[in-house]
Amino acid sequence: MHFLHRSLQFVVPAVLVLSACTVTPHGTFSSESGAEVGESSGGQGGSAGAGGMGSGNAGMGGEGGDLFGEGGFMGAGGGSGGDGCVDEARLVYIIGQDNELYSFNPPTLEVKLIGVIDCPTGGLGTPFSMAVDRRGTAWILFSDGRIYHVDVKTAACAATTFTPGQQGFTTFGMGFVSNAKGSAEETLYVADYNGKGLAQIDPKTFELSFVGPWDQLSGAAELTGTGDARIFGFFNYSPIIIAEIDKLSGKILSQAPQPTVTIGSGWAFAVWGGDFWLFTSPTGDSQIQQYRPSTGKTTVVKTGLGTNIVGAGVSTCAPIETPK
Repeated sequence: MHFLHRSLQFVVPAVLVLSACTVTPHGTFSSESGAEVGESSGGQGGSAGAGGMGSGNAGMGGEGGDLFGEGGFMGAGGGSGGDGCVDEARLVYIIGQDNELYSFNPPTLEVKLIGVIDCPTGGLGTPFSMAVDRRGTAWILFSDGRIYHVDVKTAACAATTFTPGQQGFTTFGMGFVSNAKGSAEETLYVADYNGKGLAQIDPKTFELSFVGPWDQLSGAAELTGTGDARIFGFFNYSPIIIAEIDKLSGKILSQAPQPTVTIGSGWAFAVWGGDFWLFTSPTGDSQIQQYRPSTGKTTVVKTGLGTNIVGAGVSTCAPIETPK
């Protein structure tokens, strides 16, 4: 997720646009109904139909299609016991515009402050987006294109050897994805903020390689990945789009419009337990929305976080189905 501090530069292809990092003063992308609290229909689009802090708010929702086809959101596998994952890697993590690192536990909606990160930026750059690996390390991209490693237990920060600007990618949405269903090997995927498309970063060499351009959508997108080797994008389009992406080509496999979601001044998302968790700031104070592909409904589940969330990350250790 990203902080909207610059104007979004993307081409609106008559129908859709990807959301990735930063944008201009939010409120630009509002829902058709203007609703800020409540549920929306996942709708039907493209190739498929389709929250501690603060107080929880739930609204009434509409009908929606199945974003990922019949049989539910994901199959079994990935991120379960005996997988070598540390406990910390099973939660969602979010980063605020002012460097605050939080954990988020979807079943309880608890948002817990871990600490304020102090990365050796030399006073340059602010948090822009985030991903989390299976070791419980957050990879936080700053607005100057540099990536830092942050311990999700202590908020301690260290610089990496990642070189900004590779393949023309400076700022981007990001998320780790298992290389194969249930595999402990993973790759960091990134979505260029200016709409170039999808790329991947080797976690060992920090080398970025281009995967492919978007086909049906364009512009900026936030990314989140799973333990069963799937990747999804939160596209800053009108309306907002959640889409599954082919990690080998960048092509859009399916999509679910989110007509009542308003990004505002910051945005991010993560997939956990078969549902998507959207962090948006339509009024400048972040809230959490839950999108359930199984019902096609999007609901505001927590408001009043007291900060502007600009990044979210979840590792491939997270459950891909709702825990029993």
